Amino acid sequence: MQKPIRVWFEKTGAAIYISHLDLNRCMARAVRRAKLPIWYTEGFHPHPYLTFPLPLSLGVHGLREAMDLRLVEDMPLGEVKERLNRCLPQGLLVTGVTEPSEKAKEIAFADYELTMEALGGDTAALVQEALERDALPVEKKTKSGVKEVDIRPHLQQLSVEKQGERCLVKVTLPCGSSLSINPSLLAQAVTAACGQPVKIVRTVRLRFCNAQMQLFA
Repeated sequence: MQKPIRVWFEKTGAAIYISHLDLNRCMARAVRRAKLPIWYTEGFHPHPYLTFPLPLSLGVHGLREAMDLRLVEDMPLGEVKERLNRCLPQGLLVTGVTEPSEKAKEIAFADYELTMEALGGDTAALVQEALERDALPVEKKTKSGVKEVDIRPHLQQLSVEKQGERCLVKVTLPCGSSLSINPSLLAQAVTAACGQPVKIVRTVRLRFCNAQMQLFA
């Protein structure tokens, strides 16, 4: 018997500086310590089967991240959550465990909150003016090399909120297999449009969505 489950977790605080490779190791260690009846890979060096639908970039906060694994015995999903949380370090918190209803390849968008800051002037006004432009060209690395891409048509549910000398940008960005836009590209495009450096000082990935902009489950 193999029962797929999806573990939803937060990655915040000091844990945002754990690389994806180290996160994988940390979660595998927690799974072993929690004595979960999960499926191990076969071969000379069996290890817990863990997959992450969309790895989180280093330094980014994640409030609804996902990890998939398979149970080989029945166990209440609430107990899986409790056992894992007893074995995870500060900054990693399991918020729920469910049976997956969608495949990872169905992830198409991600919602973000980006705290941005300009070196001079009114950050909110500068960012708002840049984002109201018809085009936001930026150089993007692709498999065929570096090419210029207009990211403006791909920015969804966009808003800018002034926060003192900074501003909070809420935006939905594509993150599917056919098109993916990293928040850093948005900062580059805004910087080019403003004519002065605008940096992201805090990035929070809130959730994943499918192609219909519905919450990924």
